[in-house]
Amino acid sequence: MSWPVFWTKKTWRTRLLWPLSKVVSWEATRRLKNFNQLPPAKQTLAKVIVVGNLVVGGSGKTPFIIWLTRQLQARGLKVGIISRGYGGQSNSWPLLVTAESDPSQVGDEPVLLAKQLGCSIAVSPKRPEAIRLLNDTESLDVIISDDGLQHYALARDIEVVLIDSQRQFGNGLCLPAGPLREPLARLQHVNLCVWNGLDEQADFPISKDIQPFQYRMSLRPLRLRQVKNPEKVIAIRPDFSNDLPFNGEEVNTIAGIGNPNRFFETLEALGFDVCSKAFADHHDFQLKDFQVFGDEKRLLMTEKDAVKCFELAKRYQKDNWWYLEVAPSCDEALLTQVLKLLSTESLNE
Repeated sequence: MSWPVFWTKKTWRTRLLWPLSKVVSWEATRRLKNFNQLPPAKQTLAKVIVVGNLVVGGSGKTPFIIWLTRQLQARGLKVGIISRGYGGQSNSWPLLVTAESDPSQVGDEPVLLAKQLGCSIAVSPKRPEAIRLLNDTESLDVIISDDGLQHYALARDIEVVLIDSQRQFGNGLCLPAGPLREPLARLQHVNLCVWNGLDEQADFPISKDIQPFQYRMSLRPLRLRQVKNPEKVIAIRPDFSNDLPFNGEEVNTIAGIGNPNRFFETLEALGFDVCSKAFADHHDFQLKDFQVFGDEKRLLMTEKDAVKCFELAKRYQKDNWWYLEVAPSCDEALLTQVLKLLSTESLNE
């Protein structure tokens, strides 16, 4: 979601909402203390990794989960995923998700994960219910929770916090005066911090005294895929520093993700001349959303948005709708630390 200005710098609105922010901070601290003193009973024999964030809006959790799942699968571990299924309108929970599931029923991100990974995925607003459904489906070594850092009914073994290196923590205040769901002191209790998009030469923005295990994640543009027929692709050369692959091409772009500007800037870095329109995170796209654009120029979107636009593109034969496929990659030391925390020797006994 787009942040209001007073979440990025302190204004009169920030000061006005500051008392409510203190209440949210106090309540979040109280809930964490109760969780640490009396954690919930473990709901599965599998190791549970919670991938979350401290702020409202996106931070790169979905591509990180894709990277982590593939890395664990490559090492012989059976991985399942649970999610709240944000935006899903189903009347019954929990539900198993496949690549053919309807995003309007189960949420866009679970369907995207199912298309990418092919592993067992269950969704429910109550994540322990999703875990029980996975337990009934197959025996798993690892269950990854898409979000849920603040869902304290869920027992967990490892906590990973994703941080958008552009927006970071905004003004550092809790809702509603700032973007934080919990105070920054929460980082003292997590296992790993992963910075999405932090330059390799840049120092980590937070002190090592707060969180010693910090790593980087980057997203490399791979190709454009046609929304109505993903088998049709336009490859992007891996090294285009001196020759932008789409030099000057005028395109229309939409994004219904947590930080739309990051996507638009990525397209500009590829050489596109971008006319952009941002929507709320998890927006349910309708044909009228695209009427401001003509069909002459290419229309680009994220893969997450393409999951929801697939049927529209097929029904109305939108040959000029494309999505950008990206490849997530992380520091090698991050996987080493995850495997250490998982104690893979005991998992494979």
